Amino acid sequence: MRTEDIQMIYDSKYASEYNERFLFNPYCKVSADAELKLLKGLINSSTRWLDVACGTGYFLSQFPGIQRAGMDLSPEMIKISAAENPDALFFEQGDFRDEHPEWNDAWTLVSCMWTPYVYLNTVKEVEILIQNLANWTKTGGALFLPIVDIEDLREFVTIPYDTSADMFGGNIQVTSVTWTWQESNGKYHEHLVAPHIEHIIKILQPYFDKLEVIRYPPYNTGWVSRKSILATGKLTRKNEMQPGEVTWHKIPEATNKLAQDSPYLAFRKSMFPLSNKALISELFFRLRSGHLFKALAQKAYRSTFNRANRNGTAA
Repeated sequence: MRTEDIQMIYDSKYASEYNERFLFNPYCKVSADAELKLLKGLINSSTRWLDVACGTGYFLSQFPGIQRAGMDLSPEMIKISAAENPDALFFEQGDFRDEHPEWNDAWTLVSCMWTPYVYLNTVKEVEILIQNLANWTKTGGALFLPIVDIEDLREFVTIPYDTSADMFGGNIQVTSVTWTWQESNGKYHEHLVAPHIEHIIKILQPYFDKLEVIRYPPYNTGWVSRKSILATGKLTRKNEMQPGEVTWHKIPEATNKLAQDSPYLAFRKSMFPLSNKALISELFFRLRSGHLFKALAQKAYRSTFNRANRNGTAA
């Protein structure tokens, strides 16, 4: 989206209502609390923290006394951030696609909370942002990046990242999906990008020693568990030959445990009506086409690769 369109969405009214709508409502608060808990484990008295696309500065405001700073595209968000963090180093209105060489290797913790990268125009621009975030992270430091992907937009739907192009040869990578949100208040978020999490991991791996895919507690039983990436051990220089080790965490228990036969879960299942016949047809298609076996082989390869990396690291 264009800069002026984003700034029109995040006007003074939208900014003033943001925390209540997107951080403090019961569903979102589960994720926000999980992120605060993780941040508390990363932050100490010597931390220098840059929050990119900092929004209202809520997360920064939970750590007074820490050296911290923020930048955001919205001037209205910057006003709130500065008011909520009077002891911060600075708040800057700016575009996170810009390089800012003065920030290179300057921050022991860099974060980009609540997926503002969705407003970028292409996956290539997301890659530029990720490179900036990595460059701004100090050697040995950490990068925290919450994720939105297809599973967050269409529950229980996953798309393989890397598949073979059977007819023509080679591989096909599904690097992203796009989506549009028309809010009831008239705000229009057009053609947002949701890069595949495995693509984001691939871009980050050469910069860090270790990457963890964190899973959040689902709000209710049967709900999707959100994801984030915690990249630690920033390398002195980019290393394409030895990508960082990747660990996928297990999904925690739901915050609210609804009965499996509750009317609510029955309703949610009805939103994804796949008959047994359709499931069987899909299974036979995948078996006949070889897609299932290829997916299993790719999963086995990734598992073996990660084990080899772990063993190499341990050695």
